[in-house]
Amino acid sequence: MINRRSLLGLLAASPFVSVRAGAQDYPAKPIQIIVSVSAGGSIDTIARAYGEALSEKLGQPVVVENKPGANGNIAAASVARAKPDGYTLLATGGSTLNLNPFLYHELPFDPVKSFAPIALTARTNFILVVHPKLKVDTLDAFIALAKAKPKALNYGSAGAGSLIQIASELFNSVVGIETNHVPYKGLAPAVNDLLAGQIDYMFDSATTMSHIQAGRLKALAVIGPNRLPALPEIKTLAELGVHGVEVASGWHGLFAPAGTPAEIVNKLNATLQPILTSAAMKERVIALGAEPASSTPDELAKRLADDLVRLQPIVKATGASLG
Repeated sequence: MINRRSLLGLLAASPFVSVRAGAQDYPAKPIQIIVSVSAGGSIDTIARAYGEALSEKLGQPVVVENKPGANGNIAAASVARAKPDGYTLLATGGSTLNLNPFLYHELPFDPVKSFAPIALTARTNFILVVHPKLKVDTLDAFIALAKAKPKALNYGSAGAGSLIQIASELFNSVVGIETNHVPYKGLAPAVNDLLAGQIDYMFDSATTMSHIQAGRLKALAVIGPNRLPALPEIKTLAELGVHGVEVASGWHGLFAPAGTPAEIVNKLNATLQPILTSAAMKERVIALGAEPASSTPDELAKRLADDLVRLQPIVKATGASLG
């Protein structure tokens, strides 16, 4: 017979046995990646690329679903509430987790406690792009135009409170210009309006690359801290004499709900590493105007923690708020 102490021990251990068994069998069904932006942006495109490769390596379908809105809060909250079993993941830009705590009075998740970091999947180095109708070919000419016509130029962003808005307002403050913010639900619709001339310029993370190369838009500078591999001829703002904006560079990351077994997180990270560092993925990321990147879960956790300290005073200085 099993005595009372032994039975209690078995009952106490059973959840951990179940979790361990589940982790060992992972994945046994399709995996869902919730993307925090609309389809067509760099976060979405890159997530679909590594999602397809993950599916091949793990032997299970990886389904990508877009849940844009509220600067990524809708997608993040959905994943934060999901069962922590590795079958629901969050693909997001850093701003959802490192800016929103300073833009909203309340969030439906905690940026640190609600998620288990899996891996950094790309870095972003915003490109200052303008519509050809402005007839400016240099950063100095653009700044001079904006100063000559205060509040006449309009810029787009991926949404109110997005890192692109923060970068734009920081740039305006540093160079001493005043322009109007036009928020969109994601980068893709903002780029469409920029191409149509409905807005004048924007800081884009990647999606305008093909339009720049085709001459439909003009790239004047990149935020930095370094030049983009895909546009090596475009100088950084610092190289052009504008300093302090590079702190608004960003990243993409993949997260699981908090409580996801370490075995699953580590398996996903180990599977992702050769995907993210492959020549094919690097080429695809560079073509989108982003920078190839990867990390361990701990490295991504540290990056997020550092950002939360770094970005708070910047958001406060710009006065950005989403209520």
